[in-house]
Amino acid sequence: MKLGEVRFGGSHTGTPILSPMSNTFVIRNIANDDGSALIGDHGAHVINWAPSGQTSVIWQPKAVRLCAQSAVRGGIPVIFPWFNAGFANGQPTNKTPRHGFARLSFWHVDKESMTDRHIQYTLDTDDVDAALLDQIISGANSRFHAAYDVTVGTELTVALTVTNTGDDSLVYESALHTYFHVGDVTYAHILGLRGAHYLDATVDGFPEREQSADAVTFNGSPVDRVYDTTDELQIHDDVLDRTIVIETAGSSQTVVWNPGATIESGSSDLGETEWRDFVCVEAAACRDHAVTLAPGASHTLSQTIRLV
Repeated sequence: MKLGEVRFGGSHTGTPILSPMSNTFVIRNIANDDGSALIGDHGAHVINWAPSGQTSVIWQPKAVRLCAQSAVRGGIPVIFPWFNAGFANGQPTNKTPRHGFARLSFWHVDKESMTDRHIQYTLDTDDVDAALLDQIISGANSRFHAAYDVTVGTELTVALTVTNTGDDSLVYESALHTYFHVGDVTYAHILGLRGAHYLDATVDGFPEREQSADAVTFNGSPVDRVYDTTDELQIHDDVLDRTIVIETAGSSQTVVWNPGATIESGSSDLGETEWRDFVCVEAAACRDHAVTLAPGASHTLSQTIRLV
């Protein structure tokens, strides 16, 4: 069994959305004979994962910035309870922080259940500032318990289960914003989306289009699409000579994103050429497909990743 943690003290500024138990960031090493992953308590953020003997399948930037007011770049940010700036009543909203508060919160870790293959994090209504709760689609009376399970081995499975602990309906958006490591995105392509309709977020008004080509490819222009599909997908990586298979459950949509050569390049946590090193493919339930839970009901959004 290989379990470990690394603590970084005094590296965050400002007031975190969920106060940490101490002035530290904790990154945990979950490792066994089949694979290993690094996971941070801030955001319950999977930083990387690799099956034994393989290059990491989950991408992390060359410089990983730890800040209570910023999500970690790369890995798998947990998007909850709104996607991007939010969406309600058929219209985009202007909520902050972008992509919700879950990825900026210090989650609780269930140390008793932690093994060399599994870790569970939890986040509850009482952990979050009331002003943030007021922005949930279902409003200030929203109550929830979120459990995030990460299982590490030859496959990686991440599962976000949200339970409505209140007396009123809970309505929210969520996504598992997974950055996949590729040798060069311009020599990679995604299969499994042909015929699917998608919203093109690179164009004002989010026009709907159809995926007519067999593969989604990347040429340095921004790609930001929300597909209405839950089919199994494959990322073919010619440079690393491998195929990544992605299976989802509890998802009604798939988001595909790469910033391209002209967006966010040169930012403090993304080098000028690092856009080539990843593509984001994420299970999502957002916009018109937001989750609605009756009191006491639960919903699980999950993603299982493997190499073939």
